[in-house]
Amino acid sequence: MKVFHLMSGAPYGGVERQAMRLAGVLQKNGVEQRAMFCRDAVRAQRYEAMGVTTVEMDFPSRFTFMDRRHINSAIRRFAPDLVISWTPDVAELVQKDSFIHMARLGTSFDHEALLNKCHHIFTPAQSRADAAMVAGWSVQQVHVLPHLPMTEDERKTPALNRKTVFTPPTAKLIFTSMRLTSKTGLETLLDAVARISGYYLWIAGDGVDREALETAAHERGVKPRVRFLGWQDNLAPYLAACDVFVYPAKQEDVGDAIVEAWGVGAPVIAADSLGPGLLIRHKENGLLVPVGDPISMAEAIKWMSNDPDLPKGLTAAGRSAFDETFAMDKVAPQYLQLLSLLTGKPSSAVSSSNA
Repeated sequence: MKVFHLMSGAPYGGVERQAMRLAGVLQKNGVEQRAMFCRDAVRAQRYEAMGVTTVEMDFPSRFTFMDRRHINSAIRRFAPDLVISWTPDVAELVQKDSFIHMARLGTSFDHEALLNKCHHIFTPAQSRADAAMVAGWSVQQVHVLPHLPMTEDERKTPALNRKTVFTPPTAKLIFTSMRLTSKTGLETLLDAVARISGYYLWIAGDGVDREALETAAHERGVKPRVRFLGWQDNLAPYLAACDVFVYPAKQEDVGDAIVEAWGVGAPVIAADSLGPGLLIRHKENGLLVPVGDPISMAEAIKWMSNDPDLPKGLTAAGRSAFDETFAMDKVAPQYLQLLSLLTGKPSSAVSSSNA
């Protein structure tokens, strides 16, 4: 089987991380690959280290026809069985040929524009799949696949020393990871932290509203206790160091951040948006609070600290859910089976030893 990965995207981000994890899975299972993406030396080195040949591009260029020519020439030279378009802007430029073309269905996706460009689409959220089918995609064309989790090596990374980010070792530590925009719900978490003393907050992620959110932390008087860490490829050291992972997203149709926390063993509190609400069983494997309610969030955080048995029970149940459903040896075979089905070419199943 030969797979061609195609992506525009930023140097970092959730989609970029998923693409690299899938490339790692396929490489370990003997799939020949090529990855084409916007010019980025660090990303190229990471793919090359896995044994995946890369093709870099300057995208978008001044002329769309030049982008189309560059992309399709690279595809033809490789002669893949399957092209995976990880971002919709490049999916629109792929010309139909003898290969199967599959695109990832993200939060922003022109279903109708890509209906005649792709044979299949895949998504981590059933709600996105439902929307695609309403727009005209058939049930045979739409595939729901969980996010690929951290590898075992990533999850075993030691906890970060709090002193490296100027946090007292005895302080109670809250950790969150999300895109930094005003729509994510992070201000709710800042309001909650303002209501409880003695807690520090680490925020991993980046985005267009980072400066505004730092200002919001200052206005609430919590800036001395908040650490903006920027984008982090591996969240395991931060999850292992925290006392609780809090996910305050207002609108979230997946819960991959929660799954990552479960895999490392961090107790979870989340706003009851769609994705977290489907994953978390309240008071069993996590705590749910109303969306946009800083008072309830603050109370949940305090409850987690005041009842020493609560986080232990939540952590155990969360890890059990991870092992049963979301671990690499459970998720990776789903991707391999789908790719084999689409291409008609077999690929070996992933065992826990190589995941």
